[in-house]
Amino acid sequence: MSIEVVNLSHSYKEGTPFEKQVLFEINLSIGEGEFVGIIGPTRSGKTTLAQHFNALHIPRRGKVLIDGLDTKDKRADLVKIRHRVGYVFQNPEYQLFAPTVGEDIAFGPLNQKLSREEVEGRVREAMAQVGLDYRALRDRDIFALSGGQKRRAAIAGVLACKPGVLVLDDITAGLDPRGREEILSVIKELHHRRNLTTIFISNSMDEVAAMAERIIVIDRGRVIMDDPTRKVFARFKELRDIGLELPEVTVLIDSLRTAGFNLPAGVLNISEALTSISAALRELEARK
Repeated sequence: MSIEVVNLSHSYKEGTPFEKQVLFEINLSIGEGEFVGIIGPTRSGKTTLAQHFNALHIPRRGKVLIDGLDTKDKRADLVKIRHRVGYVFQNPEYQLFAPTVGEDIAFGPLNQKLSREEVEGRVREAMAQVGLDYRALRDRDIFALSGGQKRRAAIAGVLACKPGVLVLDDITAGLDPRGREEILSVIKELHHRRNLTTIFISNSMDEVAAMAERIIVIDRGRVIMDDPTRKVFARFKELRDIGLELPEVTVLIDSLRTAGFNLPAGVLNISEALTSISAALRELEARK
């Protein structure tokens, strides 16, 4: 599925003395199958923008098109849009509410008026896709799960509706390193296996660098960069000027370059760093 945003502006408490504009004439397109990262300082408008993608916010100025369908068209089926553009919140408690894991994941498909057999099949499939054991966890109290399991259950509930777009809003926040790595691995696998259009909002530059093919940078409600990941992080001075940093591995490689090691610029992940450092060490060894 594709998303097109045209001249989108948004204000909270519009028409009151407390009105605050948070988005200013946003224009962008996200194509089918892309993996896009959205980054920016705190309160830059990232989440507000993303919540327009699945009609949690309806534009009053500008428009958002989902596969050509205008979300503010009165004839638009907003429930169907929200099933097709799945949104996973940072805090899983915002969307987990049923007594058990299976019931929670089944909620969306039941609203799609599917048969009980098909719903159960989707629950089983979605749990498998996120690495949750169907037999062991289907009847488990949803709030007895660990933080990482809750996030997986939230993703499974979205996947059970068979979305074409998956929007992930800082979903690794608060997880330990192992939990973060497991969730990121699930997301990568889902994107590649199902060709999902994936929109990944994060405050972790390391995660975005490792995951996204393209990055949109938001600052004070405006898109200030929209380029392939490597090109965005090459503009490190501009990123630092708005309060963002480079991925830690990129900082390390740049420090080694400054110290005289023959390493390429713009290394973004550990795999690239290990390859580059190994090549540099072999080169030094050959000179001895």
